[in-house]
Amino acid sequence: MLSIPNTFTPERRELFFQVLEDTCSPKQAAAAAGISRQTAFYHKANDVEFRTRWEKAVEVALDSLLDEAYRRAALGYDEPVIHQGRLATTSDPATGEERPLTVRKHSDRLLEVLLKFRYGEQMADRLRVKVEDTGLSADALLAMPADERAQLVALLSKYNAARPHDEEHDDE
Repeated sequence: MLSIPNTFTPERRELFFQVLEDTCSPKQAAAAAGISRQTAFYHKANDVEFRTRWEKAVEVALDSLLDEAYRRAALGYDEPVIHQGRLATTSDPATGEERPLTVRKHSDRLLEVLLKFRYGEQMADRLRVKVEDTGLSADALLAMPADERAQLVALLSKYNAARPHDEEHDDE
């Protein structure tokens, strides 16, 4: 019987896990380690220690993505200003050096996703309470024919718009 040497050495495994931590991509990690994706998935399926390291590496990668999403959403990022198709610049008052003009941007969409990720159940509970306060249940609304549901939504919108807003309840 012909013996095939194991080229997935401990050093290559370490490289695989390092790249997996950085990219969250088994394909890129396998390529960097010089193995096929099939080899990586074979070891994941058949080696508990390998699978555990894989899962930890993915967690590290996902934590990095979460950190980056938070940074972009809450702290913001500098985006270069383009004016008439050219990068706008400004002079540093101290040195006179020209540097790109930037504006601070934040991602409302990422902030929404992060809030849903963190507070999804609480947000869903609050939504359910608001629906229950109207005397309507989600099941009843879903059971309605689409045209009747549309009429109800239109009526509720009309009366909700005409209703004076109570400042006490605005922050609920």
